[in-house]
Amino acid sequence: MGMMQLSLLCVIPVVFAVVNGVAAEDNEKCLTQVFDAYNELARAGDVDKMLALRTSEMQNEIRSQIKSKDDRDYFVQIGRAQSPESYEVQHVAWTNSGKGAELYLLLQLPVMKEIERPRVRAEAMITFKEEEGGGGGWKMDNILLLGDPDKIKRPKDLSYNEEDADTAVTSAEVAGRIVKLEFKPNHTLIMVRVMDEEIAVFLPSKEVLENAGVNFDDLSPWKMRIFTGYPHKTDNLKFFATGDSPME
Repeated sequence: MGMMQLSLLCVIPVVFAVVNGVAAEDNEKCLTQVFDAYNELARAGDVDKMLALRTSEMQNEIRSQIKSKDDRDYFVQIGRAQSPESYEVQHVAWTNSGKGAELYLLLQLPVMKEIERPRVRAEAMITFKEEEGGGGGWKMDNILLLGDPDKIKRPKDLSYNEEDADTAVTSAEVAGRIVKLEFKPNHTLIMVRVMDEEIAVFLPSKEVLENAGVNFDDLSPWKMRIFTGYPHKTDNLKFFATGDSPME
């Protein structure tokens, strides 16, 4: 069987990528088709065709690092190590222009004896950019494995006491992806994923935030935010926020 073929929609840039649901759905399929094709090429060991599915900037960066045969072989091994036997799309976040996207996946990775890896699950984030011109279309930019979701470190409890805030620390922050937003009677709880940890970030109550003009859409799951404030005195998986901003 030959290599899988990408849809023309994925090769030729799609105008108004996320203006309507149909176009957005088509583009999501394009992202997974590019990912599937890249994995198939990694298993086949075809470096040049693998690179053709990466952004121009990433191609240049990788080519500068794989000039020898050993380097190229190592690049293929990395590609195979990141190639799942199956996966589930968790979320797609589009840029405002519709020319970029972040694809969040839950991967089932197979046993890989070369790196002594058992069969494991792993979350991944892949960034895509839509390039124009000859050979354009959706291209993979960065590939980031986020770790095994079954091994995430979480707080032992979610108890809230504002007196536990270490106000002696004048500059602290937590930056990551929001996985949960929950309104409590006297505070707001946000769970933030930072690599292999989930940190409980405490904010004032919903009423206080509403009166301050907070846009709760900015605090919804999958949003990337930076929270500033005070760490917990004894639990490094808890944080008391006094402000927040988007992650660039």
